[in-house]
Amino acid sequence: MFISTLKIKLLESVSFGQNAYIVHLDNSNDCFIVDAGFDADKIIRYVKKNDLNPVAILVTHGHMDHIAGNGDVKEKWPECEIYVGKEDAEKLVDPKGNLSASFGVPVATPAADQTLDDGDTITVAGIPISVLHLPGHSCGHVIYRIEGEDGIVMFVGDVIFVDSIGRYDFPDGNYSDLIEGIRDKILTQPGETVLFPGHGPKTTVGRELRYNPFLQGDIC
Repeated sequence: MFISTLKIKLLESVSFGQNAYIVHLDNSNDCFIVDAGFDADKIIRYVKKNDLNPVAILVTHGHMDHIAGNGDVKEKWPECEIYVGKEDAEKLVDPKGNLSASFGVPVATPAADQTLDDGDTITVAGIPISVLHLPGHSCGHVIYRIEGEDGIVMFVGDVIFVDSIGRYDFPDGNYSDLIEGIRDKILTQPGETVLFPGHGPKTTVGRELRYNPFLQGDIC
């Protein structure tokens, strides 16, 4: 199913330069949030100002800068459900697992309402979304793919950025898994596919195929 009139708002959390996204259809007040990180007040203000109703938080992975706002959002909208890849679900409630303990600012959020597997299809705020498991940065990292009237968009978390890839030196990171996942699940998309990463500006599959130095030679 192709979606038209998809609206995407980026809100950056200054402390870690992390991107939260608020996504909804133009003709609906229901929305979802991708990665409610620090500066949750910014998210809450935007949602209230635009008279939106957050029905879900879609978590790409369980690192602290991508989950720290879950509790504040759930406090304001208790019916807002948290979705996360099943292998990262424990990180939401475990400061050591989500890396916040090592920063001296332990973060624990409400537990997941829904856990996700590779290949799942969910419909959130009226928008059909494909879920792709892509480990390497975090063992349970998932990306979210939406087909729109103008093409495909993907919320890719911390696996790929403009001219770069995600870190793989965390306890459950793995370089080979990361590169293989990027190659098989992102770079096989049409070149005009828009990638919305967890940090930095958006990019496209075609641009990263051509210019990303970490990916040269990986595609036949």
